[in-house]
Amino acid sequence: MDSKPHADAGPGALRIFTAGATREGFSSIADAFARDTGITLHIATTHGHDIRDAILTGEADTDVVSLPLHMIDALQDAGLVAADPAPVQIGTIRIGAAARAGQPLPDVSDMEALRRTLRKAHSIVLTEAPSGLHMERVIDDLKVRAEVDARIVRYDTGTMVNEHLVSSDAFREVAFGVATEILFFRNRGVAYAGPLPEEAQMTHVYRAALLVRATGRADDARKFFEYLAMPAARAAFAETGVETD
Repeated sequence: MDSKPHADAGPGALRIFTAGATREGFSSIADAFARDTGITLHIATTHGHDIRDAILTGEADTDVVSLPLHMIDALQDAGLVAADPAPVQIGTIRIGAAARAGQPLPDVSDMEALRRTLRKAHSIVLTEAPSGLHMERVIDDLKVRAEVDARIVRYDTGTMVNEHLVSSDAFREVAFGVATEILFFRNRGVAYAGPLPEEAQMTHVYRAALLVRATGRADDARKFFEYLAMPAARAAFAETGVETD
């Protein structure tokens, strides 16, 4: 992972390092936030666990991080999260299923439907990120591993999973990932089939936090966190697949 994700950030930009699940939400409000406050956001992204680990080892050069709650808790326990302003909750993100636009949407409405979808799929596309690792466990729980293992295709990131769907000509191919990363491709050739059933679901509550190393940006971060709580910002995140209620 690049330990200097904001090397090309402009002077004075508030640097946001986010897991891919909230990238589009931040991008969707960046222009309006800059107009309202004069503060530019510079947004960088990679796997959440890579961000957490880089911060724990002191390698990540950033101001604000956006990560699942348990990762923010780990950074707080290590004394690396500023108390003022306090971390702000962004919303909840779920795992869903996707197919290439124009193909039949996979049925994941309940556990039996999910089992049938996996069995019928030409290929099953997963990421090596936590959502993909979770789906590996779901496949085992559904006891279909022996039937489908040879048809599983793995990519490092959710973006690569969705790019595969766009470029593939395979029929009845299903991909799984966090809803926000799927919806990022909704106008680019990927169709969202909906969330997994609750019995197979993995949800993450995301928070944004200012790092202790960036307390000199506390005033800017406070304005940013207040903006994130406003109805317009929450609606923008909801449009990307984040459950903000």
